[in-house]
This record gives sequence, structure tokens and C-alpha cells, in this order.
Amino acid sequence: RQCIFDHLTPKDMRKSILTLSFVFVALALTAQESQVAVRDTPQMTAKAAERTALVHKTVTLTDEQTAQVTEAYLQVERYHQAIEQRFEGQPAEVKEADMPAQYANMDDHEEKRLAVILTPEQLAKWHEANK
Repeated sequence: RQCIFDHLTPKDMRKSILTLSFVFVALALTAQESQVAVRDTPQMTAKAAERTALVHKTVTLTDEQTAQVTEAYLQVERYHQAIEQRFEGQPAEVKEADMPAQYANMDDHEEKRLAVILTPEQLAKWHEANK
């Protein structure tokens, strides 16, 4: 009997698990408050491309890695937009109190995604450049 996940490598499995966990967190956030409709904007795409270019400049990404890093940064931008929508109409104190944890979540997601996408050497070089 064959499982639908048998063809995936451990790296692919980690990527899938990380992506799913990020989606679940984003969905949990949206379910707590009002309806949130996240749509990619040119600004989000540009910011993801800018951040990807910085990674590429630092560690020289392959074409496949470039696509994966861009998607990872788009996920962060979508999460950020969902949070911004969730806080619309909320008192400033509520947003200010919650945002540090949200930024930490975004940073953690970015770190986990890059750890899966980049080689160990690239990741070390990226960390060194971002001290």
C-alpha cells in the first residue's frame, strides 16, 4: 500500500509541514476576529522581490531557490496584511501590545523557510551577513 507522501524527500516534507503550519496560524488569526481577505498587491510582490534580491545578492540563489524564497516572502507579506486587516478599527494599544509577537512569528517563519530552502553553507553566510 502506497502513501501519497512516499515520493516526497525529507526536505520536501519539512517544507510542506512548515507551509501548512504557517497557513494554520494565519487561519487561526483570521478566525478570531472579522473576515480577512488577503489579496496579493503589487506592493507585496515588490517587497518580496526586494527581499529575495537581498538574499540572492548575499548567497547567490539558484533559479529554484529564488522562486521558493520569493514565495516564502510573499507568505510573510500575506500574513502581515492579514494582521493589519485584523487590527483595523482596534484601539492602537491593542495593536501595539500584539504586534511584537506577530513580528516574532513572521521572523520565525522566515527563518524556518530559509533553513529549508538554503543550503547549510548559504544559511550560515546569510546569518553572518545579517548579524
